[in-house]
Amino acid sequence: MVSHTMSDACMVRLAVRRFLEQSADPQSSDLDAAELIVGELIANVVRHGAPPFGVCVDWNEEIPVLYVSDRGRLPKPLIYPAPDREAERGRGLLLVRALAQGEVVVAPRNDERSGTRVAVPLPVHRDDSSERA
Repeated sequence: MVSHTMSDACMVRLAVRRFLEQSADPQSSDLDAAELIVGELIANVVRHGAPPFGVCVDWNEEIPVLYVSDRGRLPKPLIYPAPDREAERGRGLLLVRALAQGEVVVAPRNDERSGTRVAVPLPVHRDDSSERA
């Protein structure tokens, strides 16, 4: 999926949520946390990245992995300090890291397009009963 504006970002967030709901085990999954992760990362890339933006969910394993990328040319810091207690912004990646199912990888793209790519294992598990049906 490709997103360019905050309106597009909202549609992508909802589309990813619906995709996850189709195969998620509601007992062992945190779909609200997954949706928050998606929303935070897409908002970050729209605010701070350079278009076009890419969003992909790879669910070939038990845990789906969300990939969000941009094609910005400016170097961006990949490690962010904790925001001041009074700050109204700057907590997105902290929230993402706290809610993720494993390690969050934020890395520069290594291809000719440059930019940044984020990979996040989402706190969602496949519903085994849907595979048996």
